[in-house]
Amino acid sequence: MRFPTISSDALKLLGVEKKTTPISKPSFSGINAMPTKSAPAMSEEKYKEAIIAQAKKDFENGKCGGHKNPSYMTLKNSFVSVASPDRKGSIAQIVSQLPFRQRGNVSYLEVKDVRGNITSTYSPHNGWHAIGTRKEQLRESEFNAIYIEAWRSFKAASQNNQSDISTSSGSIDVSV
Repeated sequence: MRFPTISSDALKLLGVEKKTTPISKPSFSGINAMPTKSAPAMSEEKYKEAIIAQAKKDFENGKCGGHKNPSYMTLKNSFVSVASPDRKGSIAQIVSQLPFRQRGNVSYLEVKDVRGNITSTYSPHNGWHAIGTRKEQLRESEFNAIYIEAWRSFKAASQNNQSDISTSSGSIDVSV
């Protein structure tokens, strides 16, 4: 049995237009960049010093980390990317293996590492999305622990200084 072919004009009239969307390239730089393997920007000791300095700066400015804090996110991304897989290379390789004419017809794409773990996904509607690896999660937890411990110590020191000033002026500092 032969099926009749429907022209693309007829499909458009029926509202069943097939749209092709070329695969965009993810950003690997900037605050909202997809993490990819990079060489350490500094030694582990220098990273720790930089994280503590960032916590101090943030505390003095009345903030605590966050995705809307560019200097915090840049440092965090730099710290975590040391443990990231080479997403930039993997994505470039996968896309280059797709036949040119098929690149606009991709509805979903998964990029996996050599162990078969998904490291990135792509869909035309949502774009690229990094899937954090175990190593990245551990590295991010390490960053958060250093940062939060330092931030809290600056807060405690600040509260102790205020308490000392209040006591020396004769007032009583009561906090609930």
